[in-house]
Amino acid sequence: MVLESDRVQKPFRQFRKLLKQLSKDPPPEAVHKLRTQARHIEAIAATLIEPDKKTRRLLKSIKPVRKAAGDVRDADVLTGNALSLPEDLQPESLTRLVEHLGVARQKGADALLDTVDRQRKTARRTLKQYAKLAQSALPKKNSAGSDAAAIQAERHVQVMIAGLTGELSRWPALNVQNIHLFRLKVKELRSILQLLSNGDPAFADALGNAKDKIGDWHDWQQLAETAAHVLDARQDRDLLTRINEIVDRKLNEALDAANTLRSRYLQAPPRKSPASERQSPAALHVIARPNQAA
Repeated sequence: MVLESDRVQKPFRQFRKLLKQLSKDPPPEAVHKLRTQARHIEAIAATLIEPDKKTRRLLKSIKPVRKAAGDVRDADVLTGNALSLPEDLQPESLTRLVEHLGVARQKGADALLDTVDRQRKTARRTLKQYAKLAQSALPKKNSAGSDAAAIQAERHVQVMIAGLTGELSRWPALNVQNIHLFRLKVKELRSILQLLSNGDPAFADALGNAKDKIGDWHDWQQLAETAAHVLDARQDRDLLTRINEIVDRKLNEALDAANTLRSRYLQAPPRKSPASERQSPAALHVIARPNQAA
């Protein structure tokens, strides 16, 4: 196992740059990058160094930014999914849904900018300090031997990887109730493996595929829940039905990708969920919910 210095340092550099340069109307790409780099930094903090005051200070400074960026990212993704629906499928209903998401996006963007303004100075300072601390836990270049801090860091990484791999392999049969939590563990494992220069590309790809498929389902499920609040169960039934059909299809794709990951790479026998557990809750109740738009 070889920890790669640039892979450890890159998230710190990019996050500090984004905090400094974030525009008043942040584009989706910048918001997504801000959120993903924050996740990478949190993974690094949990992996390389034992928790201490510096770690807690770092996480406290970036967590509000990551959460605020997540709200904007959700609005961006849900809007993109809504706009991918057929334009001739109740266009007035679709317009109301997209307009609602647009308002949510603007509120989220304003909150993100306020959060960045509050956290920028502290976060940039702690990021710079912690990047140096993380570097001290990596093997020194042109060094004949490995220092104690680097050896300890690599052992900690090995323990983290073994623990997450074991947890994923022992996971109960995947279903709509537990697959999102499964994805969080997959993301955590993948983030750690991305710190290594000698990882297994096929395993990383399988982790990424499962993560993306589950995330895609979760986004459509969120859109279904939002649509149920914004639209009318009777008047907008066709649009709601189409969204729920996509949710169910995405869930099946997510379950297949996750089970394939487990059977091929995690030494877990494939355990297909019963048909009743492969149906998303959105399809079970969204249509029946009354209009709750205000």
